[in-house]
Amino acid sequence: MNVLIKTKRMVLLLLFFMLGLVWPSFGQAAVPFSDINSNHWAYKSIEWAYNNKVISGYSNGTFGPKRTLTESEFIVMLSRYDCSNSSWSKSKPGDRHWAASEYAYAKSKNIPLKGYDNTKLRDQPVSRGQVARIVAAFHGFDLNQEHAVQYMYIKQLSSGKTGVKNYVDYGAGQSLTRAEAAVFLHRLAGQGQCQMKGLTESASGKDNSKYPLPAHFLPEGTVVFPKPEDDDTTPPTTGPVTDSRIQAADIEKPTLIANGLDSTFITLSLKDCYGNPISYEESISFHSSSKAGGFVSSGQPRQYDHWKELDFTTAASTSAYVQTDGPDLTVKVTAPASTTVKSDTISFQLPYETGTNDKMACYRTPVTVDLAYTAKAELQVSSSQSTIAANGSSTAYVTAKIFQPGGQPVWDYNGRVRFYSAKGALLSTSDVSFSNGTASTWVTSLSSSSPVEDTIYAELIQSDSRYPAVNSEIKSSRHSTSIFYDPGLSTITGCMRDDLEVAFIIDSSDSMKRSDPERQRVSKSRELMQTLNASDNIAVDFNNKGRYLNGPYSWNIVSPSLESVFQSGGTNIADGMDEAFSRFTGTNKVAILVTDGKSNERQVLAKIEQARNQGITVYTIGLGSKKQLNEALLQKVAQETGGRYFHVEKSSEISTAYQTILNELSCGELYLGCSPSGTVFASPSLRMTSDTFYMDTFIDEACSEVERVVLRFHSLDGTIDYDLIYRGQHYFALKKDRTEIDPLYLQHEGTFLAYDKYGTLIGKQTIPVLQEN
Repeated sequence: MNVLIKTKRMVLLLLFFMLGLVWPSFGQAAVPFSDINSNHWAYKSIEWAYNNKVISGYSNGTFGPKRTLTESEFIVMLSRYDCSNSSWSKSKPGDRHWAASEYAYAKSKNIPLKGYDNTKLRDQPVSRGQVARIVAAFHGFDLNQEHAVQYMYIKQLSSGKTGVKNYVDYGAGQSLTRAEAAVFLHRLAGQGQCQMKGLTESASGKDNSKYPLPAHFLPEGTVVFPKPEDDDTTPPTTGPVTDSRIQAADIEKPTLIANGLDSTFITLSLKDCYGNPISYEESISFHSSSKAGGFVSSGQPRQYDHWKELDFTTAASTSAYVQTDGPDLTVKVTAPASTTVKSDTISFQLPYETGTNDKMACYRTPVTVDLAYTAKAELQVSSSQSTIAANGSSTAYVTAKIFQPGGQPVWDYNGRVRFYSAKGALLSTSDVSFSNGTASTWVTSLSSSSPVEDTIYAELIQSDSRYPAVNSEIKSSRHSTSIFYDPGLSTITGCMRDDLEVAFIIDSSDSMKRSDPERQRVSKSRELMQTLNASDNIAVDFNNKGRYLNGPYSWNIVSPSLESVFQSGGTNIADGMDEAFSRFTGTNKVAILVTDGKSNERQVLAKIEQARNQGITVYTIGLGSKKQLNEALLQKVAQETGGRYFHVEKSSEISTAYQTILNELSCGELYLGCSPSGTVFASPSLRMTSDTFYMDTFIDEACSEVERVVLRFHSLDGTIDYDLIYRGQHYFALKKDRTEIDPLYLQHEGTFLAYDKYGTLIGKQTIPVLQEN
């Protein structure tokens, strides 16, 4: 045994001479490398590895953080890290490789290496995927490469390149760098396990079942691209706006079910009485009312208390006072319960008690929008929770109930319903009989490292012959509810920075009641603040003007103040930035700006200059439809201050952007190019009219590498793909006649797939098909 230990020491000394390495001095010395400073993303890990004699630098005083590592170099580093005090195995006779003893030791532990028999492979670069298998085996788990990558995510040893945390995002085929090796080993040390357990037999993947792959973890299979048809993809347009005071009208659903629950948002973009645009910093009060008994909601909280959680419910009323967000006037209308079809007129009028304002005086005469309420039977599907943890064990209770026209429940309905998940989530039971008017099942969340939006469908499979009219209406419509599986935000152990000062600048303008009705920008900002755990945090919101909330203090002091963020008034981004910038006191300053609207461009550009002068990095998030955003301005703010811009179509997807920001701020894992997979597509749409099926989407402008967009459907006969045609300006589209589509019996949703020129999948998003009259 003494001979073996002495041999090990001799091999290590020889190794240092061959690599040009030098033993560091004792104690926690700062790294002496000329190419590594304290701002390097892997500095703390390199410092740890240097001080613990796991790695060292070259004789020229450099470390070479971007230099690729060979398999032999990595196994030597891992052997140095190993604290099991096991006796080393003798190398094979005739094996004169400089790391022969380390290979013999690794083989005794059945660590999956390529260079046991072919010594030439020992000096080839080691891939990140192979490292995942090696690390799993170090801990005693026999996993193939795909499951080993999932193991790295679960053990928080990696967060991927963009935070999406799927197989492609990990970069399994990429070579490992010296800096990445230091980070991996540092994260291993942070978990407190330094003994090499190894495997009892050669690696074969027998432990794969212990770390199952989440849905959509692996990339899609090979796609055969059909030859596109050169056709006209211009969608049908709605009738022109007849009122000259209205610049644009956006009615989410012009026809509602008269059940007392179905609702729609209406947004009008107004001009003043002289035809001039209205400033986005301005907010004007209007009175809105329904002629046919619809319930009008302003979206305002009932109370405002800086330190208490707000009640955002609104008493049912056929009228309400609403504030514009600059030129945009938004109101939510809920249909009344009725057994007959109704037509409604929603009026918007400047209150007479409002002071004299010549440029808006013409709005004493109301602006009107028409809605329709239809009476029909329904199979209503609902979930006890709209969001549950994506941990594979959290559950939500889903119910299906049958209602007569007008919203009256059918308590004695004798039939059966079939539940199914669009994403394949586990259901406690699928085929369920009605009992006291209700059929129900439990849905277990998917286990996923990235957010997933699921649709739970309910289909009537056995009807009650006593209700023929109800049966007919229910079978002619789709019935579903959505559940969001949220993995939460996470960072890597040992990868945190405690020297940051972070300002959260949150839009609280009136339009947010439509863009973010569940206030995800508030809850997710609080989660990011806690997870990032910066030394100092600043909270600011803005509508017509910026408002200081709290800071700079620790997250637990500042976070509660975000609960006072509500939605009212115009959009003054510059004033919000000014409030935040004036509160900074540290050196490493970061601002995160979330907005859904436009603002005075000149004033915002001035804040870019201020941010550069103060050394503030600004990340910007544009929330909602692209048409309501000044994306060019938000991109300019981010690019010129060293940050990044993210477009988030739906507020539930804000966590994807926040995870990417978290990775960059805590670990320096910067990924340039496309935003994370869910945000590659902007305003994707599937619309079916009486005779035509329209398929189109915009591509996020950061995704210049997108070469092809495929739309995938599932049908009774299998998978059907359509290749969308590029129309310029980041726009892909295709249209098909219903005569071609209907015989295929497509499911009620489609998946957009974005590919680069090499055929690699870089974006994926599933949306439902909308039926238009």
